[in-house]
Amino acid sequence: MSQVFIALTPLIVMDQYIKTVLTFATLILILSGLYFFSDWFSKTTGYVLGEDEKVNLANCLSNKGAIFYTSNTCPDCDKQLEMFGETAKKIINVFTCISVEDCPNGGVPAWKIGSQTHYGVKQLNELISISGCDVF
Repeated sequence: MSQVFIALTPLIVMDQYIKTVLTFATLILILSGLYFFSDWFSKTTGYVLGEDEKVNLANCLSNKGAIFYTSNTCPDCDKQLEMFGETAKKIINVFTCISVEDCPNGGVPAWKIGSQTHYGVKQLNELISISGCDVF
């Protein structure tokens, strides 16, 4: 009986190896599928903007005379600018408040678009809606 078990041991080990490899291959396929689906979905719905759209939004905001108010001690302001990326954030009209009197009454970060001032970090889709910019 022990000779039969010794003879079957390599088959059991090989069977576990194949199951493990197939499991990892299946996981890789599933994760790849999810990645490509989410990328497609984001681009289709406009939930995530690509670099060109960010530059178009920055140009539109600049052309409309929009001003982004910030200060040197505002981490949320830095987050807002990071959303635009390196190229687009150079286009935006940024006003750095030196004192409290320089800033809008609601504080920073703030966007002045037209006659309205909008406070807080805004998602890029919110800025598109607020400004009426067509970036696509």
